[in-house]
Amino acid sequence: MHRTVILCRHGQTHFNRTSRIQGQYDSPLTKNGLEEIRKLAQTVNTYLPRVIYSSTLGRAAYSSAIYSQILQIPIHFRSNLVELSCGEWETSLRTDVIGPDALIRPSWVSRPPGGESYEDAEKRLKVFINEILSSSEYSCVMVLAHSGLNRALVRSLLGLPLDKALYIKFPHDTIYQIDADGTVRWIGLSTGSGVGFLREK
Repeated sequence: MHRTVILCRHGQTHFNRTSRIQGQYDSPLTKNGLEEIRKLAQTVNTYLPRVIYSSTLGRAAYSSAIYSQILQIPIHFRSNLVELSCGEWETSLRTDVIGPDALIRPSWVSRPPGGESYEDAEKRLKVFINEILSSSEYSCVMVLAHSGLNRALVRSLLGLPLDKALYIKFPHDTIYQIDADGTVRWIGLSTGSGVGFLREK
Protein backbone atom coordinates (compact mmCIF):
# COMPACT_ATOMS: atom_id res chain seq x y z
CA MET A 1 0.00 0.00 0.00
CA HIS A 2 1.16 3.55 -0.65
CA ARG A 3 -1.66 5.50 0.95
CA THR A 4 -3.57 5.67 4.23
CA VAL A 5 -7.04 4.13 4.37
CA ILE A 6 -9.55 5.22 7.02
CA LEU A 7 -12.02 2.35 7.33
CA CYS A 8 -15.45 2.95 8.86
CA ARG A 9 -18.79 1.24 9.28
CA HIS A 10 -22.19 2.85 8.87
CA GLY A 11 -24.03 4.05 11.97
CA GLN A 12 -26.16 1.75 14.11
CA THR A 13 -29.51 0.83 12.53
CA HIS A 14 -32.80 -0.35 13.99
CA PHE A 15 -32.03 -3.88 12.74
CA ASN A 16 -28.65 -3.77 14.48
CA ARG A 17 -30.31 -2.70 17.72
CA THR A 18 -32.94 -5.46 17.56
CA SER A 19 -30.51 -8.19 16.38
CA ARG A 20 -32.08 -8.72 12.97
CA ILE A 21 -29.92 -9.86 10.10
CA GLN A 22 -29.58 -7.12 7.47
CA GLY A 23 -27.25 -8.18 4.70
CA GLN A 24 -28.31 -6.17 1.66
CA TYR A 25 -31.68 -5.27 3.17
CA ASP A 26 -31.79 -1.74 4.58
CA SER A 27 -32.91 -0.33 7.91
CA PRO A 28 -32.92 3.30 9.14
CA LEU A 29 -30.19 4.61 11.42
CA THR A 30 -31.06 5.00 15.08
CA LYS A 31 -30.73 8.28 16.97
CA ASN A 32 -27.65 6.84 18.68
CA GLY A 33 -26.23 5.81 15.32
CA LEU A 34 -26.58 9.34 13.96
CA GLU A 35 -24.94 10.84 17.04
CA GLU A 36 -22.00 8.44 16.85
CA ILE A 37 -21.38 9.23 13.18
CA ARG A 38 -21.28 12.97 13.92
CA LYS A 39 -18.81 12.42 16.76
CA LEU A 40 -16.62 10.10 14.70
CA ALA A 41 -16.48 12.65 11.91
CA GLN A 42 -14.67 15.03 14.27
CA THR A 43 -12.12 12.29 14.95
CA VAL A 44 -11.67 11.43 11.28
CA ASN A 45 -11.05 15.10 10.52
CA THR A 46 -7.64 14.90 12.22
CA TYR A 47 -6.46 12.42 9.56
CA LEU A 48 -7.52 14.64 6.64
CA PRO A 49 -9.03 12.11 4.21
CA ARG A 50 -9.60 13.70 0.81
CA VAL A 51 -12.45 11.54 -0.46
CA ILE A 52 -15.03 9.04 0.75
CA TYR A 53 -15.70 5.77 -1.05
CA SER A 54 -19.08 4.50 0.12
CA SER A 55 -21.35 1.52 -0.23
CA THR A 56 -24.53 2.36 -2.12
CA LEU A 57 -26.84 0.83 0.51
CA GLY A 58 -28.99 3.44 2.26
CA ARG A 59 -27.54 3.11 5.76
CA ALA A 60 -24.03 3.61 4.41
CA ALA A 61 -24.99 6.37 1.99
CA TYR A 62 -26.72 8.32 4.78
CA SER A 63 -23.70 7.88 7.08
CA SER A 64 -21.36 8.98 4.27
CA ALA A 65 -23.44 12.08 3.64
CA ILE A 66 -22.94 13.14 7.27
CA TYR A 67 -19.19 12.61 7.04
CA SER A 68 -19.09 14.46 3.72
CA GLN A 69 -20.94 17.45 5.11
CA ILE A 70 -18.76 17.74 8.22
CA LEU A 71 -15.43 16.99 6.50
CA GLN A 72 -16.29 18.92 3.32
CA ILE A 73 -15.03 16.16 1.03
CA PRO A 74 -16.71 14.38 -1.91
CA ILE A 75 -18.31 10.93 -1.91
CA HIS A 76 -17.80 8.31 -4.62
CA PHE A 77 -20.39 5.53 -4.38
CA ARG A 78 -19.31 2.00 -5.29
CA SER A 79 -21.76 -0.90 -5.62
CA ASN A 80 -19.01 -3.45 -4.91
CA LEU A 81 -18.82 -2.09 -1.34
CA VAL A 82 -22.34 -3.25 -0.42
CA GLU A 83 -22.67 -5.72 2.44
CA LEU A 84 -22.46 -9.45 1.82
CA SER A 85 -25.86 -10.89 0.98
CA CYS A 86 -27.40 -13.02 3.72
CA GLY A 87 -29.92 -14.50 1.30
CA GLU A 88 -32.94 -16.12 2.93
CA TRP A 89 -31.88 -15.00 6.41
CA GLU A 90 -32.23 -11.27 5.73
CA THR A 91 -34.76 -9.55 8.06
CA SER A 92 -34.79 -12.62 10.38
CA LEU A 93 -33.90 -12.42 14.06
CA ARG A 94 -30.46 -13.91 14.64
CA THR A 95 -31.88 -16.12 17.39
CA ASP A 96 -34.35 -17.66 14.92
CA VAL A 97 -31.75 -18.84 12.41
CA ILE A 98 -28.29 -19.13 14.00
CA GLY A 99 -28.46 -18.40 17.73
CA PRO A 100 -27.46 -15.22 19.62
CA ASP A 101 -23.68 -15.74 19.61
CA ALA A 102 -23.10 -17.85 16.51
CA LEU A 103 -21.38 -16.45 13.43
CA ILE A 104 -23.43 -15.93 10.28
CA ARG A 105 -20.40 -17.33 8.40
CA PRO A 106 -18.34 -19.71 10.57
CA SER A 107 -15.70 -20.04 7.84
CA TRP A 108 -14.36 -17.88 4.99
CA VAL A 109 -16.31 -19.92 2.41
CA SER A 110 -19.56 -20.37 4.37
CA ARG A 111 -22.70 -18.95 2.77
CA PRO A 112 -26.10 -18.32 4.36
CA PRO A 113 -28.83 -19.96 2.24
CA GLY A 114 -28.88 -17.97 -1.02
CA GLY A 115 -26.21 -15.56 0.28
CA GLU A 116 -22.52 -14.71 -0.16
CA SER A 117 -19.31 -15.87 1.51
CA TYR A 118 -16.30 -13.73 2.40
CA GLU A 119 -14.52 -15.38 -0.50
CA ASP A 120 -17.30 -14.14 -2.82
CA ALA A 121 -16.89 -10.63 -1.43
CA GLU A 122 -13.13 -10.67 -2.00
CA LYS A 123 -13.72 -11.47 -5.66
CA ARG A 124 -16.02 -8.48 -6.19
CA LEU A 125 -13.65 -6.21 -4.27
CA LYS A 126 -10.71 -6.73 -6.65
CA VAL A 127 -11.70 -3.90 -8.99
CA PHE A 128 -12.24 -1.47 -6.10
CA ILE A 129 -8.94 -2.33 -4.42
CA ASN A 130 -7.08 -1.84 -7.67
CA GLU A 131 -8.82 1.54 -8.05
CA ILE A 132 -7.75 2.94 -4.68
CA LEU A 133 -4.23 1.49 -4.74
CA SER A 134 -3.37 2.46 -8.30
CA SER A 135 -4.61 6.05 -8.12
CA SER A 136 -2.14 8.74 -7.09
CA GLU A 137 -4.82 11.41 -6.66
CA TYR A 138 -5.34 10.99 -2.89
CA SER A 139 -2.83 10.18 -0.15
CA CYS A 140 -5.59 9.42 2.38
CA VAL A 141 -8.96 7.92 1.51
CA MET A 142 -11.94 7.00 3.66
CA VAL A 143 -13.92 3.83 2.97
CA LEU A 144 -17.35 3.48 4.54
CA ALA A 145 -19.03 0.13 4.27
CA HIS A 146 -20.25 -2.74 6.47
CA SER A 147 -18.89 -5.18 9.04
CA GLY A 148 -18.74 -8.21 6.75
CA LEU A 149 -17.52 -6.31 3.71
CA ASN A 150 -14.88 -4.49 5.77
CA ARG A 151 -13.60 -7.84 7.03
CA ALA A 152 -13.09 -9.06 3.47
CA LEU A 153 -11.55 -5.74 2.45
CA VAL A 154 -8.99 -5.77 5.26
CA ARG A 155 -7.93 -9.31 4.45
CA SER A 156 -7.48 -8.36 0.79
CA LEU A 157 -5.50 -5.22 1.63
CA LEU A 158 -3.20 -6.78 4.22
CA GLY A 159 -3.12 -10.46 3.23
CA LEU A 160 -4.20 -11.64 6.68
CA PRO A 161 -4.62 -15.35 7.48
CA LEU A 162 -8.22 -16.52 7.17
CA ASP A 163 -8.51 -17.53 10.81
CA LYS A 164 -7.46 -14.04 11.90
CA ALA A 165 -9.58 -12.08 9.43
CA LEU A 166 -12.72 -14.05 10.28
CA TYR A 167 -12.89 -12.68 13.82
CA ILE A 168 -12.03 -9.01 13.31
CA LYS A 169 -14.72 -6.82 14.86
CA PHE A 170 -16.08 -3.63 13.32
CA PRO A 171 -18.14 -1.77 15.95
CA HIS A 172 -20.26 1.12 14.75
CA ASP A 173 -18.44 3.59 16.98
CA THR A 174 -14.91 2.69 15.86
CA ILE A 175 -12.72 3.70 12.94
CA TYR A 176 -9.57 1.96 11.70
CA GLN A 177 -6.58 3.72 10.21
CA ILE A 178 -4.53 1.46 7.93
CA ASP A 179 -1.19 3.11 7.21
CA ALA A 180 0.88 2.64 4.08
CA ASP A 181 3.24 0.27 5.93
CA GLY A 182 0.34 -1.96 7.03
CA THR A 183 0.16 -0.68 10.61
CA VAL A 184 -3.44 -0.65 11.87
CA ARG A 185 -4.66 1.78 14.52
CA TRP A 186 -8.15 1.98 15.94
CA ILE A 187 -10.06 4.76 17.62
CA GLY A 188 -13.38 4.12 19.34
CA LEU A 189 -15.84 6.39 21.08
CA SER A 190 -16.45 3.87 23.86
CA THR A 191 -13.18 1.91 23.78
CA GLY A 192 -10.42 4.46 23.42
CA SER A 193 -7.62 3.81 20.94
CA GLY A 194 -4.90 1.30 20.24
CA VAL A 195 -2.80 -0.51 17.66
CA GLY A 196 -4.06 -3.63 15.88
CA PHE A 197 -7.59 -4.88 15.44
CA LEU A 198 -10.05 -4.31 18.24
CA ARG A 199 -11.35 -7.42 20.01
CA GLU A 200 -9.95 -10.13 17.82
CA LYS A 201 -10.70 -13.67 18.93
